[in-house]
Amino acid sequence: MTRTRSAEELTDPSRPGGMGRLVFTRGAAHLTIRVDGSMEDLCRSRFEGKAPDVRIEGNTVTVAYRWSLHPTRGELILSGRVPWVIEAGRGMSDVVANLDDLELKGLEVSGGASKIELRLPRPKDAVRVRIGAGASNVELIRPTGVPVRVRIGSGASKLAIDDLRMEAAGKTDWQSPDYDLVDGRYDVEIGGGASEVTVRT
Repeated sequence: MTRTRSAEELTDPSRPGGMGRLVFTRGAAHLTIRVDGSMEDLCRSRFEGKAPDVRIEGNTVTVAYRWSLHPTRGELILSGRVPWVIEAGRGMSDVVANLDDLELKGLEVSGGASKIELRLPRPKDAVRVRIGAGASNVELIRPTGVPVRVRIGSGASKLAIDDLRMEAAGKTDWQSPDYDLVDGRYDVEIGGGASEVTVRT
């Protein structure tokens, strides 16, 4: 990773056997998240422009964005050596997360989410994914053969869940035929008013 004049990078040793926790206290925007399975540091980050406040305490990485007239673009690299929980308060916008090499234990985005692409890893057990009301342009991609249950609140439109297509829908509760037969699965819940949501392999 090339260091630029305005870049900010923080690292911290991961603790063997621990669980990483990534917390966005003021949401996340214009961000790429990826995983390095060989990285010994818990997390590395780089932001161009007015960087958010990134703090690492134990196995918790806290990211607090600052108000700015100009969008701050950045990248977070998470260690694949520990399992992770990801939490975002106040939503997410323009975020691409490739979590293929991660052991994800849970993901929650409170508030709105827009222009989000989450590439989920193959789970070892049941993993919950929660996204708040008003989500739009959200795509959740899971590995082939991983079952999913998707529950979406009322007022949703333009939904695509595997082969299911709905232009408009009330409350939706759909699950893969083998959902109850497989330990490694995703339980997805999205709040009401969602639009242009895709859940696929």
